[in-house]
Amino acid sequence: MSEIPRSEEPAVTPDLFKEVKFFAVGDIDQQVIQLLKAGKAKEVSYNALATHIIAEDGDNPEVGEAREVFDLPVVKPSWVFLSVRCGQLLPVAGFSPEGGQVFSGVTACLSRVSAEDRKTLWALITFYGGDCQLKLNKACTHLIVPEPQGEKYNCALNRSSIKVVTPDWVEDSVTAKSRKDECTYHPRLIVLEEEEEEEDLAGNNEEPEMDDKCSARSSPASSRAASPLSIPGSPPKRSGEKATGEIMFDDSSDSSPEKQERNLNWTPAEIPPPTAAAASAKRRLAHGKESALINLCANVPPVPSSVSNPEARAGLVAPGQGAQGPEMVTAWSPAVRTLRNITNNADIQQISRPSNVAQILQSLSAPTKNLETTNQNQQGPDPRHSSAVLFTQQLPIFGHDPGLEIPEESFLLGCVFAIADYPEQMSDKQLLATWKKIIQAHGGIVDPTLTNRCTHLLCESQVSNMYTQALREGKRCITAHWLNTILKKKKMIPPHRGLHFPVAFPPGGKPCSQHMISVTGFMDNDRADLKLMGYLAGAKYTGYLCRSNTVLICKEPCGLKYEKAKEWRIPCVNAQWLCDILLGNFDALRQIQHSRYTVFNLQDPLAPNPQLVSNLLAAWRMPLKISTELLMFLTRQVVCLTRIEDLPPPSKKLPPESTPAVLFTGFEPVQVQQYIKKLYVLGGEVAESAQKCTHLVANKVTRTVKFLTAISTVNHIVTLEWLEESFKSQKFIDEQNFVLRDAEAEVLFCFSLEESLKRAQSAPLFKGKYFYITPGICPSLATMKAIIECAGGKLLSKQPSYRKIMEHKQNKSLSEIILISCENDLHLCRDYFHRNIDVHNAEFVLTGVLTQTLDYESYPFMCEHFQL
Repeated sequence: MSEIPRSEEPAVTPDLFKEVKFFAVGDIDQQVIQLLKAGKAKEVSYNALATHIIAEDGDNPEVGEAREVFDLPVVKPSWVFLSVRCGQLLPVAGFSPEGGQVFSGVTACLSRVSAEDRKTLWALITFYGGDCQLKLNKACTHLIVPEPQGEKYNCALNRSSIKVVTPDWVEDSVTAKSRKDECTYHPRLIVLEEEEEEEDLAGNNEEPEMDDKCSARSSPASSRAASPLSIPGSPPKRSGEKATGEIMFDDSSDSSPEKQERNLNWTPAEIPPPTAAAASAKRRLAHGKESALINLCANVPPVPSSVSNPEARAGLVAPGQGAQGPEMVTAWSPAVRTLRNITNNADIQQISRPSNVAQILQSLSAPTKNLETTNQNQQGPDPRHSSAVLFTQQLPIFGHDPGLEIPEESFLLGCVFAIADYPEQMSDKQLLATWKKIIQAHGGIVDPTLTNRCTHLLCESQVSNMYTQALREGKRCITAHWLNTILKKKKMIPPHRGLHFPVAFPPGGKPCSQHMISVTGFMDNDRADLKLMGYLAGAKYTGYLCRSNTVLICKEPCGLKYEKAKEWRIPCVNAQWLCDILLGNFDALRQIQHSRYTVFNLQDPLAPNPQLVSNLLAAWRMPLKISTELLMFLTRQVVCLTRIEDLPPPSKKLPPESTPAVLFTGFEPVQVQQYIKKLYVLGGEVAESAQKCTHLVANKVTRTVKFLTAISTVNHIVTLEWLEESFKSQKFIDEQNFVLRDAEAEVLFCFSLEESLKRAQSAPLFKGKYFYITPGICPSLATMKAIIECAGGKLLSKQPSYRKIMEHKQNKSLSEIILISCENDLHLCRDYFHRNIDVHNAEFVLTGVLTQTLDYESYPFMCEHFQL
């Protein structure tokens, strides 16, 4: 297949990249820059000002900074080429240059597969970090062929560097979220039926025949003539003409499709395991199959009205726990956020789980209790699969009775929860009520104490009387993180990750308080889980790697961080090290170089050591049974949820200047849906962002993202009564009588909300001020950026030097530079402390915006905070 001449490339659609501000990292082809500028894109000089980062090298430090610090999409040049070819901006998912994916390092040659299957395979492999091509040369690591036939197959057998697999290897690897062992997917293991074999032989003319010699005498030109399209990212297409003299193991440049990667805001849904039909004689992909995506945001459905009384539902739960058959948990899906973010889109006081955990660990000072550790010696043919082997070899574990079909809307049916540890840590007591409503909304029940009918104990620690009682009585002891996972899957599955089990020390215990950890190779949810695990263990976490780090947790022994850690003699361990510490093996703290922790490429790196959780899994060996009466009753019920996108259009049309743009904060999602319906009836609209908001509706002062961003931009902050009274009058009424007043919060933070609004409307608080925020800040950098920019400030992408700060300080015509950091990042501010430059904590921004004041005295870190 010949290369497409450049003259045949489609012209750039006018204004295609009009909304794009790009920052190029490394040596980028000038044609890419020209295409972007031809589409009206703007090139910026700092990555923090960009909307897209263009890069080829995923290990470049600026790429990591853009992703981890500024939360910017990083795309390869192929995103530009293909957006031009499609005439529209393509999603950034699948165009990241970074590694750590299932097929990172894989260059697959596709042979003897249908055009439809070839597209599907190409999509799966490239989306998960690999490359595809039709040539078999030195660049190839895998040959994917559905049957043991063909010249490419014969040549690949003579090359030990090329692994030969069937298409099922791709599907199963994606399902397992890790690369499966190629040996069990060799096409020679397939037994072909006669009819299919004859049919295949008859269809061999479709595959270009090649010279048996597979020699290097063929010219590079002939190889390029048979190559896929040269436009990066294009799926390979088979030529209809017979290709002769194809070069094998060619060193010439290979125009392979660009690999793709997940967007940080989405996660691939699990692909169902292959059925019996898929494992028949001739293996091939199901037609039209592709990797599905699920949104991370989930609204809370209302409590089902089908069984009005929770007590009545409990009475219908069958007491027997007899097993009907094993419910095999074949593929695990990582949990995505904490309960308070996944299940409640209404704003809450805690912005994120890690920051809340950090506050908890700092505020509680309970000593860590020494526990007897479990012997960690594991034997097996392959240490990379030792945990997985032990998990599969032990007795089967169950969620519900596998013989029952539980409706997704009521997947917690039969579950009666007691909650320990968490209530004492919640600064917002309304949060516990939200958790209870979420559990009830999915068919579960929450008891105020641990009773005989309880089936689950939701707890964070194994060190409590309630936990001891629950374990003795055979209750299922799990964490809120497990609840997050099953809320996402809509099915009660047994715990399978380290975070799903209570930690082996008291809340506030800090066994890793002396450690500063960093992570490499883990993506998205796995990275977020490791960060949370670090907080629970009391360690400091940095998204970057510097000499102050004490441990680097690696998924694979490769990458820039790994190389630097070796150079700086920082121990490199797998995730099992941190998981073992959380579950009570404190010997891991002094055995950091143990061989168990230096085995990488684990099949499931975040799975716990089964020996440490065997007592916790005992309660899961009996399935939870539900009475047939209750189940049949529920199957007849239809729970209808009104989604925001399904709401009718506004019944009134107001002039733009008179149309309120409203945001709601502090309410439950189901309530917000009802409020929006009333807003639409009156002719109002939901604001797209805080900058476009005119009215913020709240029932109290809360330090949510919406509240702290909107306070700098809105005209009115009102109570819900304003909307209700307007709805009764069928028109928007004056806001003056419905201004939000919260005496308790105003006393707590020593401010007047009315005065804060007046100050914000007179002049932006941070106008003409630049902020530099260190990367480990809590709340997240993206949150701080939104709050600061709404108040008129700007963020610096590079850490300013002492000379730069003093220059801006002495020259009044230059903007002031304010430094914001946190405990975990104080080592980055060493030079500032030496030169007596103030470094403030996040409250300078958070409380400052709430009170609309610049308080330089209350929030700077003192020198004693940092040991010089």
